[in-house]
Amino acid sequence: MSLSESLSSELPEIFRTRPAPLLQPDIRDQLKAALDGLFKVEEVRQAENRRQTVLVFRGQLLGDAEALYPIILERFRALGYTPTLQRDGQVDLVLAAKGVLVERGPSSPGWVHALLLLATILTTTISGAQFQGYRLDSLFGELFLRSNLAYLWTVIQAGAPFALTLLLILGTHEMGHYIAARRHGVSVTLPYFIPLPFIGILGTLGAVIFIKSALANRKALFDVGISGPLAGFVVALVAFVIGLQLQPVNRPNLAFYEAFGGIGQFRGLGMPLLLQWLGSVLRPDQNLGLFVTRQPVALAAWFGMLLTTLNLLPVGQLDGGHVIYTLFGRFAWTIALVAFAGLVALGLLVFPSFLVYAALVFLTGIRHPPPGNDITPLNGPRRLLGYATIILFFLIATATPFIVRTR
Repeated sequence: MSLSESLSSELPEIFRTRPAPLLQPDIRDQLKAALDGLFKVEEVRQAENRRQTVLVFRGQLLGDAEALYPIILERFRALGYTPTLQRDGQVDLVLAAKGVLVERGPSSPGWVHALLLLATILTTTISGAQFQGYRLDSLFGELFLRSNLAYLWTVIQAGAPFALTLLLILGTHEMGHYIAARRHGVSVTLPYFIPLPFIGILGTLGAVIFIKSALANRKALFDVGISGPLAGFVVALVAFVIGLQLQPVNRPNLAFYEAFGGIGQFRGLGMPLLLQWLGSVLRPDQNLGLFVTRQPVALAAWFGMLLTTLNLLPVGQLDGGHVIYTLFGRFAWTIALVAFAGLVALGLLVFPSFLVYAALVFLTGIRHPPPGNDITPLNGPRRLLGYATIILFFLIATATPFIVRTR
C-alpha cells in the first residue's frame, strides 16, 4: 500500500458551493499574467472548496497539457500557489489553490526501517509457528521461562517458511511502488513494515511507503499505483505454485479453528478462481481449502493474494483507487462509493474483519484526489494493462476468504 499527500481541488464541489470572499486583485492579476503564452483566459471565477478559496481560470490551453503543466506549476509556485489542470467538456480549467506542496523532512534513518523489518520477521515467524500448532503459552514458557534454545530453533524452522514468503510478497509489493515512484522523479520513503505481535493471525499489518511529493499526471499516478500489486502478485503466484508442490506439514493447524471457534466450525479457506484452477492442476486429489492451511508457503501466498485483492479495491488512496481514477477520471468516485458499500456489506453479512478494513479506507478518504495534470489521458498500453488488472482482481478475489459453518 502507498499513501500519498496531495493539495487538490475537486471541480464539482467548487461550483456547487457559495462564492468566497474575493482575493486581492493584484494576486488575481499576477496569476493571470503567469499564464501568458500558456493558457488563453476567457473567464476568471473564484469559489470556495471545503478547505480553502480556489481561483478558477476558464479557457483553452495553448499546447499539450503534459508539456505545459510543469511550466505553469513553476510559475504558480513562485507566487505561492499550486495549479491543477482539469477539463470541463470543451473548456480547459486551471485551478489555483493557495499553498505550495513541499517535500517534508528527510526519510527516517535506515535503522528504523531495519528495526521494523526485524520485528516483523519475529512476529510473522511466531504466527507461522502458530499455524503449525505451536501455542503462544508454550512459546512463552519454553522461550522466556525455561530459555529452551532447542525449542527456539524448532519454532524458527516451523515459522520461517511462512514468514519469509509473506514478507517477500509484501516487500516486493512496496518496492514496486518505490521503483516506479523514483522513475517518475517522485520523492518516496523506503517501506515501513508494521509488526503486529500476538494480535490477529498474520503477525503484521503489512507494509507501507509514503509518497512525499506530488504526482504530476495520470501516467505517474497509474505507474506508481499499479506497480506494487502487480509485482506482489507475481511473487505470490510463484510462491503458491511452489507451495502446492511441497508436502504439507504433519502438525495440525489449530490457529484457524481457534480464531473462528466463537463463530462456528472452520471449514477451510475460500479459493478465488485462479487459485482453484492451479489447485485442480497441481493438487487435484486434495481439498485445496484445507491443504493450503497445512502448507506454510502456499498459505503465505494465499494471504498475499488476499492482501493484493484488498489493495486493488477501487477506493480512495488504495492502489486500486489510483488505477481506477487514471482510467475513468471523476467517474471513479461513483465506482468508489459502490465498492465501499460492497465492502461494508461483506463485513456485515460475511466476514466482520472487512469492517475494520472499511474503516481504514474511510479514514484515508473514499474519493481519490486528482493529480496536478488531470487532462492528459493514459496511453493505449497503460489502459490495456489497467483493464487487465480489473480482470485480475476478479480472478484473485473471493467474497468468503474464510469458510465457517455457523452453529
